[in-house]
Parts: sequence; structure tokens; C-alpha cells
Amino acid sequence: MHTTFTTSTILRFGKLHTALMSAGLCAGVWQIPAACAATEADNMSSSGLSQVVIKATVEKKKLGDNVSSGVLGRRSELDTPFSTKAVSSDEIEDRLATSISEVMKYDASVTAISPPISTHPATIQMRGLRLDDLNGYKIDGLANINRGTEMPLEMFESIEALKGLSGFMYGFGSPGGIINYVSKRPTTEKSFSAALGYQQGGAIKEHIDAGGRLGESERFGYRLNMLHEDGGVAEESGTVNRNALGLNLDFRVNSSLLINLNGIYQKRKTVGGTDVITSTLYALPQPISGDTRLHSEGAGSDVDYKLATLGVTYLLVPDWTVSIAYRGSDSTRIYKKDQYYLSSDSGNYRDRVTSEYHGYQFSQVQAGLEGRFISGFLQHQITAGVMTQELTSTSSVVTPKVYLGTGNLYAPTIISVYGTNYSGGTYEDEKTKQDAVFASDTIRFNDNWSLLTGLRYTQFRDTAYTTKNTVAAAYAANKSTPTLALMYKPAADTTVYGSYVEALEQSASAPSSTVNANQTFAPLKSKQTEIGIKTERSSWNASASLFRIERAAQYTNSANYFVQDGRSLYQGLEFNTVIQAAKNLSIEGGLMLLDATLKDALPAVTGKNAVGAPRKQVSIQMTWRPEVLPGLALHAGTQYLGELAMDAANVHTLSAYSLFDAGFNYRARMGGKMVSIRGNISNIANRKYWTYYQENYLNVGSPRTASVNVRIDF
Repeated sequence: MHTTFTTSTILRFGKLHTALMSAGLCAGVWQIPAACAATEADNMSSSGLSQVVIKATVEKKKLGDNVSSGVLGRRSELDTPFSTKAVSSDEIEDRLATSISEVMKYDASVTAISPPISTHPATIQMRGLRLDDLNGYKIDGLANINRGTEMPLEMFESIEALKGLSGFMYGFGSPGGIINYVSKRPTTEKSFSAALGYQQGGAIKEHIDAGGRLGESERFGYRLNMLHEDGGVAEESGTVNRNALGLNLDFRVNSSLLINLNGIYQKRKTVGGTDVITSTLYALPQPISGDTRLHSEGAGSDVDYKLATLGVTYLLVPDWTVSIAYRGSDSTRIYKKDQYYLSSDSGNYRDRVTSEYHGYQFSQVQAGLEGRFISGFLQHQITAGVMTQELTSTSSVVTPKVYLGTGNLYAPTIISVYGTNYSGGTYEDEKTKQDAVFASDTIRFNDNWSLLTGLRYTQFRDTAYTTKNTVAAAYAANKSTPTLALMYKPAADTTVYGSYVEALEQSASAPSSTVNANQTFAPLKSKQTEIGIKTERSSWNASASLFRIERAAQYTNSANYFVQDGRSLYQGLEFNTVIQAAKNLSIEGGLMLLDATLKDALPAVTGKNAVGAPRKQVSIQMTWRPEVLPGLALHAGTQYLGELAMDAANVHTLSAYSLFDAGFNYRARMGGKMVSIRGNISNIANRKYWTYYQENYLNVGSPRTASVNVRIDF
């Protein structure tokens, strides 16, 4: 699937798709997914509404393609004064990616820190900073609770990363960045595809994707995705069972009004995933094979996830639109998890088993206005709006965390935990609320210079409760977070920029391995400055940036208390490029060099490397399409992750490692149908390695895994 978009259509007055480009109804204020906004000038309908054109292509994303920038709307990567990355559904399918970490693994600024089969999947870092589970992951630009489940990638047209602080664009969130999942939209022509896949270990997946338009003047659009997956996986010899449904509807009421409804449901049950808890008292263990079973009989995670979004966009006058969107979601997860606490230099451990219930009920309303006007020789693009969101978290009243056995990492003892269960019902353990107002003006002085100014004022409230429904802790923050960026275009295909951003983020809770486990803290403040350059040429594109992020620090001290103290300073260089090296050969690569240190903290940790921040990351992948067999594409890639600190005092350092992947995809018309056959092998060398999850927490790295998939477009 590929979507095309012509930016020149923005300048056409009187067209509703202009309003949609500006206001982004398709899933929220100013958040048009690429598939909704996609259209070529010669494919536009008479009503001016946007269309989705299905094409068979494996082209890489270009800097001229559009990405989300929060309330700033969708802008081309070339015209965005921040570091960005977008991966299309074509590439996700071709690499047979099953997790967000696999989707983003060829971006050298992204680090996978949790395997898909675990109680905390879909967790990644950007620029050495873990993304916020509650605010760092979006769907079509609106917030999405990403705690405990891997999103069904089959429901999305592309996945985008905005790196660094995003306080004005999205509100609260980690300074590492934002992940935005862009939903599949109704297609212009009727489409129907069916796919069957197999993953090493025994898991089989069936997937159906259908779309089109109905009714008079094709005013009703639909896109339906359904999938089922069940069976074993190579990772820790676990299993996965999931069922998911995605439905996207739109209604072109008239030439000025569009209504969109989007829903996602997924029930995902996995068996496997074990935390290895290190200690500064003992040596860091040597890695074990990724298919080693560590989990107990009865351990696993069961997640039930629902999301619905309703949006309306109305064209007031040419080039001025109002939008409003409502989102509601409900996610529950029940899990039993093994945590191996190391007790010797030789890999001995005590097995602590946890049984928990967690529920998350979330709602968000966002409304706003966007338009353009000219004042003298200045061209203005205005956005303004309001937002309110609320998250209520519930937990099990009695949550056993008991030591049930001992063993050794290199000869694990498998026990039964069927009798270990949470009890006492559930209680509301935390409630957070955000109310915000925001406005921005992008001022274009001439063809070369433009200035972006933005300001968001947020009222944040975080209240934690005891099991007896009394307030345990409460935090409030009323903060204005500005964004300022100056852009210079020496040529139409090149942008040089400098930006400054401030943001707040919800602080992390104390890990379960600390003395003050689950304690909450006041919000953290961050600042970021970045300078960069982006250029798009006929056979290559490249982007480079220097960034500096200053953030309040959290770490575990020598007394095993998790504290908020001092500050962390992250300074780095990013470089990414895509090169069409030959007619049939493309190369994509990236590099991140990072210096992350603790400042103004306790003497034992001041000047030490920040926990979990790799000093170097490199990624490269190549795609070759041999002329002798049209329709065939071969791809291969590698990722290198440099060493990183496991604890604040830098007693333990996780070793560097490299992983290699390769695969193919073949597309051909057979029996009048387009058939796509794909295969992929990840971690070809079956490298043994640990992944960092959080301070003193390790997960087993994924083993060599082969996957195949066949898809037919009818």
C-alpha cells in the first residue's frame, strides 16, 4: 500500500481537502493521516475531497512526504524544524515487523528496550530517553495509552517518530520524543486483500484488509481490518494469541463538512517475558540464548484494548477551518510475571512472582481553528485551540510479590504459579488531568526565511490514592511551554533550522525492586535546543542535527531508594540518509553519537553516564531489485548498539552488540490477482544479548527468527 500527496493542493481555495489538510479531521485536530490526505491532482474527485490511491510500490519515504507535528498539523519532513522519521506500511509489511521496535530499528536514534513477548512490550527509547507510556505514543496525533500492549501494526498506514521535546505540539511527554501511529483510511477504489503468515515457533496469522466508498457520490467511505494470530514464538519459547479489529468510517456530509469515526479493538494474550534484576553487588551475567525458557507455568499477560475516535471538520471560509475530536479508550491487563533477582556472580537467582491487575480509562477532547492570511509582505499560518484529557488508573488491591523459588540463569528452574493471584478487587490508584490552550504562528518572510512561534499553557493535576481511597500524594503544575524555530531555505530542496523547546513530563514511579517501590514524584521539566539541516536531491536525501536536552534526573541511589535529584544532560549528533546508489540499489543509514551525563546530583553519581543511554548507535539497510526478476526485492540490514550504563553509579555497563537481518519480497500478478510473497530472518547470527529495560533491569534479547507471509490482492 502506498499513499501519494501533492502539497500544492494546500493553496487551492474552496476545496474541502484543503480544509482537511489544514485541520486534520481524520483523527483529531490537525492530525490528517497520510492515507487520508493522499491525493494526486489528476486523481481528485469533483468535490475536492481527498482520496487514497492504492499502488504497488516499495519506495522509501522521502523528506518531501508529510509527517505529523502535533497541533502544527501535517508538514513535510523537509519543512519541519525538528528531527523526524516515518516508516510506511509497505516497509513494515516487507520486513514482516511485529513490534514498534522492529519498525523503528533502522533509525539509529531509536533503541529497543523491551521484547514483544513481555508484560511491558512496545517500549522504546529515543536519544537515550525512554518514551512516556502515558503520553509518548499517539494514534493520529491524539493520545494513546501504551502500557502493556503491542499495538496491532496491521491497522496503520505508517508510523512516525518526532524526536526530542514536543511540549507545544503534544503537551506532556518524555523529552525523548513521540511515536505517532497513522490509521489506515478509506480507499478511493474498492480494495480487498487476504494474507496468511507464519512465524518461527509456530504462530500463524490471518489478516483481511478491505476498503472503498459507497452511496451517492461515494459520500461514505470505509476501511476494515481484521486479524487473528495464534501459536508459539521463538522468543523465550513463548506463545501469542491475539484478535484485532480496526474500522474507519467517514461521511462527506457536503462540500464543507466531513465526519470521521475510527475504532480499534485488540485482545492479546502472551506467555513469556521475564525480568532479570541485576545488583551492584554481583557481576553482570553473560547473555543467554533468546529462546531459553525462563517463565513459570501459568505466567503471562492478557490485555484487552479498546479505542474510539470521533472527529468533525468544518470549512468556515476558504482556507479557514474549525475541528473538534473526541477520543475514548479503555485498556485492562492482567499478568503474572517472573522477576529473577540475581544473588551471586555465577547467575544464581531468587524468583519473585508478581500477579497484578491494571486498568486505564482515558478520554480526550481537542478543538481548534487553523487558517492562513497575508499581512503586508508576511504570510501567516495560524493554529489555535484547546484540549482536555483525563486518565484514571485502577490496580488490584492485593498484589502478591512473593519469592517462590531459586535457580540459575544457565539452568532455569521452572515452577508453577497458577496458585499465585491478585485478590481483594480493584481500586482507583491514580488520576491525572490535563487542560491546555495553545496557539502558534508560522511566519513566512520570503522564499528563504520563516519563523515558527508557539505557546502552550497546561494545567496538570496528578493524584495518587491508597487502597482505602484516601489521597497518598498529589502534584500540580501550571506551565507555559514555548516553541521557537527559525528556518532558512538556501534552495527549495534544503532547509537549515534552529529550534528551542520546553516541556513537562510525568515523572517515573519507583521500580518494584527499590525500597520505595511505586512511589510517585512531581512532574519533570526539560529544555531542548537543536540545530539541523535537511536536503532532498534526485538520488539521495540526508538530514543531520545537533541537539542538547536538559532534564531533571531520576535514579536509584546507593541505599536502593529511587529519587528525583540533580539533572541529566543529553548532547548528541544524529545523521540519517537514503541513497539511490544504483538504478536497482538503495541504501538507508543512520548514526547517533550521544554524551549523556548526570549533573548536580549526589557525589557518587555526578559526572557519571546517564542510565540506559548508549554512547553510539549505527544502522544501515540495503534493498536490491535484480533486473533479471522484476518484482523481486532483496533486503539486508544491521544495527549496532553501543555500550550503556546499567546503574547510576556506573558499576555495571552493558556490552555493545550488533544484529543482522535479511529478507525478500516478491510481487507478481498470478491468475489475475496481485500476489505478494515475503520472507525475513532477524538476528541471523543468533546473537546472545541482553536488552536494557530500566535501571538494573534486563530482558533476554530476541533469538534468530524466521517469518514468511503470502498476501493476495483481489
